[in-house]
This record gives sequence, C-alpha cells and structure tokens, in this order.
Amino acid sequence: MLAGRAVPPAGLAVAPFAEAWRARLLAWGALELERGRAFLMLPVAMGTGILLYFAAPEEPSLAAPLGLAAALALLAMRLRHRYRAFLVATGLAAVVWGFAAGTVKTRLMAHPVLAAETGLLRIEAWVEGVERREAGDRLTLRVVTVSPAPERSPQRIRVTSRTRTTAVPGQPVALTARLRPPADPAAPGQYDFGRDAYFMGLGASGFVVGPVTAATLTSEQPLGVRLRAAHERMRSAISERIRAAIPGTSGAIADALVTGRRDGIPEGINEAMRAAGTYHILSISGFHMALVAALVFALVRGGLALVPALTLRRHVKAWAALAALAVATAYLVISGAEVATQRSWIMIAVVLVGVALDRGALTLRTLALAALAVLAIAPESLLGPSFQMSFAATLALVSGYVTLRPWAERHSGDPAGWGRSLLIVTNGIIGLAASSFVASLATTPYAAFHFNTVHLYGVAGNLIGAPIIEFFVMPLQILALLLWPFGWDRPVWALAGLGIDLFVRSGEWVASWPGGRVIVPSLAPSGLLVLSAGFIVVALLSTPLRWLGLPFVALGLALAPAGQRPLILVDAEGATVAARAPDGRLRVVSARGNRFAVQRWLTAEADGRSAVDESLQQGVRCDPLGCAMPLAGGGRIAVPRHPDALADDCREARIVVTRHDPPEACAAVIVDLRAIARTGAVRLHENAGALRVEAARPDGTDRPWFRPRPPGTTPVLVRAPARTPPATQKASATDEIEDDVEPAQ
Repeated sequence: MLAGRAVPPAGLAVAPFAEAWRARLLAWGALELERGRAFLMLPVAMGTGILLYFAAPEEPSLAAPLGLAAALALLAMRLRHRYRAFLVATGLAAVVWGFAAGTVKTRLMAHPVLAAETGLLRIEAWVEGVERREAGDRLTLRVVTVSPAPERSPQRIRVTSRTRTTAVPGQPVALTARLRPPADPAAPGQYDFGRDAYFMGLGASGFVVGPVTAATLTSEQPLGVRLRAAHERMRSAISERIRAAIPGTSGAIADALVTGRRDGIPEGINEAMRAAGTYHILSISGFHMALVAALVFALVRGGLALVPALTLRRHVKAWAALAALAVATAYLVISGAEVATQRSWIMIAVVLVGVALDRGALTLRTLALAALAVLAIAPESLLGPSFQMSFAATLALVSGYVTLRPWAERHSGDPAGWGRSLLIVTNGIIGLAASSFVASLATTPYAAFHFNTVHLYGVAGNLIGAPIIEFFVMPLQILALLLWPFGWDRPVWALAGLGIDLFVRSGEWVASWPGGRVIVPSLAPSGLLVLSAGFIVVALLSTPLRWLGLPFVALGLALAPAGQRPLILVDAEGATVAARAPDGRLRVVSARGNRFAVQRWLTAEADGRSAVDESLQQGVRCDPLGCAMPLAGGGRIAVPRHPDALADDCREARIVVTRHDPPEACAAVIVDLRAIARTGAVRLHENAGALRVEAARPDGTDRPWFRPRPPGTTPVLVRAPARTPPATQKASATDEIEDDVEPAQ
C-alpha cells in the first residue's frame, strides 16, 4: 500500500516551512510596530535625507524639498487610518524633511567665503572670542573694514597670533594679517574643514603679523557680538578663577571639565588620554551632563527628604528633577553647547521631565527624540565624528540596558542565576567596565574611519580614570562653583586639582602600555554606511528580527578596506606632491611641504611615520630647477620648479607634475597643477598604464562651502604624452587622455 501512494513533489514539501517562517516574520514585525519601534526609525530616515543633501553635486532649490516634505506630511495625515501606507508616507516625509533641513540650514548660514590667499591686509573688527594657547592666541573676529578689500571679503574670520594679546571679547581691534580661504580636504574623502568652517560662519582664516591693538570704530556693536561677548566673558571669568586656583596642566583640564575649553591642554596630554581611551572625559558630553544632573538631583531630593512635612505632602522628586534640569541647562550654556553636549542635554531634559511626571524615560525613544532635535538644529553635525561616536555609544548602552535590565530583574530571585549576575554586571565597578567595553566597541568603527586609529586599552583606562572624575573631581568642582560667591572656592578647587593629577598620571600609565594604539588604513564610506545600518537594526529592534542586521555588519566590514593605494597625491594648494616609490611607500617629491596634508596621507595608509621623517625624502633628488624620483611600476616622476627644466623632464620622466606650460611634444604624462584651483586635492591611481583621477571637488559639483573656483577655463588636470606631430594634437579634453589617461572624475 505504501508503494502505491503518490509522492508529493519536493517543492511542495518546502511550502509549509516557508509559510511558517513567513507567518513568524510577520508576527515579529507586528510586535515591533506594537512596541513603537517605527518611531525609532524616524531619525534614521531623517539622517538618510541629510546624507542625500550633502551628497548632491549642486545646491538644490529651497522650495522643492520644502514643498515635497509638506506634501508628504499632508499625505501621511490623510493615510493615518491605513497603517502600512501611513508608515511609508511618514518615512518618506522624514527623508525629505532631512533633505530640507540641510537646505534650510545652508541658506541660513550663507556668507562670503574668501576666494584666494591674500597679502597683508589691514583689518578692523570686533572680537567675538579669544582662545589662549601655549604659543599665542586665536581670535574670532567680526570684520568691519578690510584694506585693501579682497574679492568676496569675509564677514567673520579666525586668526592666530603667535604672541599673547590683550584682546577680550567685545573689544574693537585693529591688526595686520594674511588671510586664506578655509582649508579644503587634505585628500578626496577626508574631513572637509571648509564645510565645517562654513557652518561655523567663518569665511577665512589666517595669521596676525605684528601687534593687535585697540581700535575706535564708528559702527555700533552688533547684537550678535554683544551676546557672544557676554557669553565669552562669563566663561573667561570661570576659566581664570579655575586656573588661578589650579596651575598648570591640571588647571587646564579642570577648566575643560567646566567650560569645555581644551585649548590649554598640552598636546602630549591629549595624546596620552586618547591612547588610554579617556579623551572623551575631556569633552563635555553625556558623561558630564548626566553626572551633574544626578548629583544635583540626589542633593536636592536628599535635602528635601530631611523635611518630613514636605516629603509627605509634596512631590519633592519632581522638584529635584526640575532643579537638576535648571543646573544642567546652566552647564550647557557655560560649556559652549557643542553637539555632544546638546545631545546630552536633550536626553537629560527628557529624562528629568519624565521623572517629574513619574514616567520612565531612559528609553530608546528618548535617544530618538534627542537625535531628531540635533539633526533639525544642526544637520551638518551628522557628518562629524562627535555626532556619530556620541550617538553610537549612547545607542549601544541604552539598547543593552533596556534589553537586559528588565529580564534580569524578572529572574533575579535565584541568587545563582543569570538574572542576578546581570544585575551585578549593570551596577558598580563591573557595570562601569561593561559600559566602557560596550561604548568602545560601538565607537571603534567611527574612530577608525575619522582618525585611522583604534585604542585597545579604553576599558582599562576608563575603569581606572572615570571613577576619579565621577566620584571625586566633578562633585568638588560643583561644590567650588557653589562656594565661589562666598569666597571659599579656592581650597576646593585645589583639592579637585589633586584628583585631576591622579587622573592624568593614571592615563599616562595606561598609555605607556605597549601596543595600545593601532593605526588602521582609511575605510571606505560605503562600508561604514552598511555597517551602521546593520548596527542600527541590531540596536533598535527587540524581536529576533534584530539579528537580520548582523549580515549587514559583516558586509560593512568586508567593504571597509578602501582599496587601491594612489600613485600620486597632490594637496589642495598644489604645493605638496607625494608619490609612491618602488618600495611601495610614499615620498614627498616637492621641495615645499604641507606637513598637515602629508601627515593625513601617511595616517590614511596606516604608515606610522611622521610628516618630518627623513625617510620621506629617501631617493628624491632635488636641485634649484626641481625634484625627481623613481616611481613604483617603473619610470620617474619630476616636479620642476622652473620652466627651463621642462624640456629635460619631458624626455626623461614618465610623469611630470608642473604649473608651467609644457612643450606640445612632451613625451611624458603631464599633471597640470593649475587645475588644482578647480579640483582641490587629488589622488592619481594607475590602472593598466592609465591614470585615474580622484578629486576632492569633482567637475560638475559646486556647493556653497567650496573654495570659489577661478573664473574662465582652466587647463585639463592630466594630459597624455604626445605621440603624434603637434599639428594633429587638436582634440577635446576627453580625446587628449583617451590613450593613456582616464578622464577626471
């Protein structure tokens, strides 16, 4: 009988299995929606729109994204009774609102950007801010007059004086300075300092020549200058009080913990703190804001609890929360309100308001609200390391807490069980170590992407150093600020200084451990994006659907390597040229070197040499007419300083990098540095004998923060060697490089 039964096809046997998994996935998805996880994706959608805005080759119109965003928001409202359609419309609206936020912020920040480097200029201006440094001062100025007036004269500038000045915020000053446009990226894909300066309202930077003197200006002091000056005077008074009580490096660190000013900390200490993984403690963020709010909350609530009449009849917990919020807000103002501090304040504000209303507030929803607020106010911050590392660490910590803590509390009855163990882990020193490990793991990809560095001893450094700041230094600093009006603050500051000394010594000790700092090569942006998407899925979802993010994390890691190393690099000024020698390492071929750019190039390749290492000139031969060296893959590269060297270089070199007009019959590939004014910094890659150009400012792109390009036409960056008589060399730019060089990207 069994032999006579029909055997079903193999494909039909799989159908019940697939249907079961489909039902399970739908059930998990419905549970995610029921738990409100869709709301958590709004910042992700808005961030996607911001990324699309900054990736646009040209500045979009203002009306288009605003109109589309409004239309999608209205559509979402109309579809609110059709849940799936409503979610799709809301997500699309959030994407477009992110795009619109970037557009609006750029228009609001519109200001002139200096077109080119200047000679000596006489400047009269209002002082907006002063940063005291070891070797001089850095001044932020609101410009009133410039003589002679350059093209696209900037409204706000930042200049550095190599000597101490007497300038104070709000003062009118006169000085002589050389100005230059904000720096372009040192290489394509690297951090864009020009974009950063644009959103700070800075149109130029430069160096002061001679003294900075007081001036008499006939114009009225602008309101913005008055407000900034009042704010800076307040912060300066606090800084002077702290540094008078705590001299030296410890005073500079104490000042950084209160006002956010880190300019007085020696670079050696900064490097030691980075190596120990404790540099984040010097930057006011969630650690400090939460600590200040918690201390104030505990003090106020504990003090009010001593009065039974109040405790029994009034909601003293709410009073304590509001007092903590007021102090946290004051701390935000005093510290300068950087992005990490803004995010921390928003989260703390939501938590404290929730406490005042007897609502649990330490949730992923709190973090989502903070992200939405920061992205709306400062969409440009999404591209910076501060936003990315701050939110990555907080997301990992909050996600782990809200996932593990409830389960641990439900299973805490068994003293030997996992629940009790997890409760122990989330408390005390073990909790600090676990938190440090989770935060370090979450921020490592972003640190590697932006700084090409991974620090391995962050957990140990935080385990030793963080309790010193958390339980000793910060409470004393808060007490000192409270005692300042009564004149009893100096002994407390001095005592806090002893704690900071111990913190510094512990950081230097951890930094001295061997192998703690690992330099990694540049990562591809696509890899970081894919990895971030996987991390967000794992952290935000609560059902087994979260594990769908792990393949994206793995794919992001696989895509992370940046790929082929360039043959030639040129900085944004066209003044520094580096090329790959036969041993595969970079050499600086130009006589004049931009050390910052060279250091960035070396770090991007995980090359541990410094920009002043003598090996960077190994094999390079220079004379008054120019420099040359052997190239990887054969032949030589020549960088002539004088036109008289071009004829010989065209005969003997494979690639000539020059600003001069080469002979039409030049047998070498010509890289014309005059085109750098349009392309910005470039990398040149060699593929099968052809050069591929990667530019920081590619043709066809133009954004407001770009350095203004010169008018008229500029030469083609790369020109192929002449192989036919000059009379027949009439061709288009594309035809000129068809044989041996690929067109510029």
